[in-house]
Amino acid sequence: MSDDHDIIARLERVEAELALRRLVSEYCVAADHRDLELWRAVWTPDAVWATGSAPERVFSGTDAICAAVRWQWRAYPVMQHGTVNHVVDLDGAAEGTATGRSDVIVHVRLADGTWVTGGGTYLDQYRRHDGRWRIARRTVHRPFEVGPLPNWVPEPPAD
Repeated sequence: MSDDHDIIARLERVEAELALRRLVSEYCVAADHRDLELWRAVWTPDAVWATGSAPERVFSGTDAICAAVRWQWRAYPVMQHGTVNHVVDLDGAAEGTATGRSDVIVHVRLADGTWVTGGGTYLDQYRRHDGRWRIARRTVHRPFEVGPLPNWVPEPPAD
């Protein structure tokens, strides 16, 4: 009987990890495709989104988080997020909590047509709410911005 319990526990961990990977992707899909319903669904009702921008902006609750992303949609006519290196810690999964981190590269087009590339690391706290995993807190750590770059040709390396 203990083998059955072990298999069930392992399967539950695999399902949790797959659900969390999907959740992180849904965050990007919702932001990039301006899907406010999906955007709201990735967050717990009491979620916190700390953007890491200078000065850092912290949005608490789904209404504030939805208002913040709507502002981004007005500021950036096109956004494209790519989240990679997603690692989750399922130590609290049996109690409905987990943590994770992932790196993100984001390309945005400004209203004038200029493209800017930026990114950083997402530090996440996840929680099961209404039967599904959601983001309870997302902090953008080490944000960066690299563009637009000037028109320059780098010097060849010295021998």
